[in-house]
Amino acid sequence: MTPLPPIENLKNTYGGDAAERKLAALSVLDRQRLRSAAALLRLHEFLCHQRAYPDNQAVLDAVERMLARFGRRPDLRRFRRALADTGIAGTATHYVFFWLTAQWLARRWPDRLTIDWKAFGPKSRGELEGLLHLILPYAETPAIDGADIPLRKFLAVLKGPSETDAAFLVRRFETIHPSPFGRETLYERIGIPLALAPGPGTPSRTIAKHGSAAPAFQTHPLDRSRPDLLVELKRRPAAVREAGEREADGLITLAREAMVTRARDLDNFIHADRRDVRIFEYEDGLSFACYGLTPERRLMLESVYGMLTLKNGVPIGYVLASGLFGSSEVMYNVFETFRGGESARI
Repeated sequence: MTPLPPIENLKNTYGGDAAERKLAALSVLDRQRLRSAAALLRLHEFLCHQRAYPDNQAVLDAVERMLARFGRRPDLRRFRRALADTGIAGTATHYVFFWLTAQWLARRWPDRLTIDWKAFGPKSRGELEGLLHLILPYAETPAIDGADIPLRKFLAVLKGPSETDAAFLVRRFETIHPSPFGRETLYERIGIPLALAPGPGTPSRTIAKHGSAAPAFQTHPLDRSRPDLLVELKRRPAAVREAGEREADGLITLAREAMVTRARDLDNFIHADRRDVRIFEYEDGLSFACYGLTPERRLMLESVYGMLTLKNGVPIGYVLASGLFGSSEVMYNVFETFRGGESARI
């Protein structure tokens, strides 16, 4: 019998001998080969949760060792296809990304990003074919009328030998319109499905973490209470600090990757201004990375900020806050892995 059921029962258990029981189960699971994709996913989610809420240094060390090599597990390789789109290291991600995200992915991982042809419907293909004359040099445009071959094969002929079809398409879209907003509109109107293959450094939920302060260990039961909002609104954070450029770049990357691995996009992360990134720190390892928009993406009246919720540096959710005339509309999401614990408090 696999130790997964009892270890999952320990997910939100702290104090007493909980740490010792977790370490014993993790020692077994680190050596064991699991027999299904579902079991691997459950183990992964437990490890991610414990990384954000570790009992002590020994549990944190054991969890981080297992996560660091999770993508190389033999059973992970066996179930790689079944675990696609989970954000687990070593698995692929498929999504119709916004233009700026597609551009960012193509620049960072040009050899890993491809068009997901199975998901590319005939209507969208037709729209892209209608724009081919804009992405090709004028001297090559006669080929559009003269070549009676499918779009997939046509792009394979047009692209360079060392680039993928998606990287070629993104590179050519960067040249077709003088306005960045025009390129964005044309690209997103088509809705091009992309696939990001796993590889060194590609986004994953498995190792996502902002290394900052020393970890805060969970030595008592999780706080499941619903705080009094009127009281909390008057309580200042423990600290608010501006992120330097290097840290800001790392936090922007962390936020974008948190969306990519969950097949989502958020404007405030895509268009984050590295000069306007702050960290709001609270007790028990809870913090919020706050992102302002680049000037050309700001609204006339509303002041919109995105936030990545971090617990001991691990992304556990995100927030969107829109301020206007002394009021603020706040929308938030706690990632599924971390629900059922301190969601109300956070």
